[in-house]
Amino acid sequence: MRKQLVIAMAAAVVLSTFALSGPASATNIGNQGCTPGYWKNHTDNWQEYTPDTKLSELWNFPPELAAYGDWTMIQALQAQGGTGVKGATEILVRAASAAYLNAAHEGLGYPYRRFSSPFNIQLKVNTALASLTRSKIINLATTLDTANNLGCPLN
Repeated sequence: MRKQLVIAMAAAVVLSTFALSGPASATNIGNQGCTPGYWKNHTDNWQEYTPDTKLSELWNFPPELAAYGDWTMIQALQAQGGTGVKGATEILVRAASAAYLNAAHEGLGYPYRRFSSPFNIQLKVNTALASLTRSKIINLATTLDTANNLGCPLN
């Protein structure tokens, strides 16, 4: 009886751990990616995120760029970019939002991961933003944009 109780308690701990850990992360690595324009116009295909997800929930913004933390993912996907560090930040958050949506989607084989190797998107975005250097921010945005344009298999 005691052994059954211990097993039942262990099972409950395992189940609650999985239940509290949130949605599963996509693990399919490949050469597919959908553009910011695709995600902006197909919010019904989003997995794990909503158009109202705040960018501050995804990335760390230095004080000089703190206003971008209040933006939502849909606002980021609509960003136009521009000159200076702020313009580069808009370009990056657009590309990075699409990259997160690509990496989170179970039906896509995106080449990068959000939180782990290879190519931890979150770490790279946080590092680029913290640098406050336009060229570093643009270089990362270009890398992500290239992956976002690999070809979208979704409807």
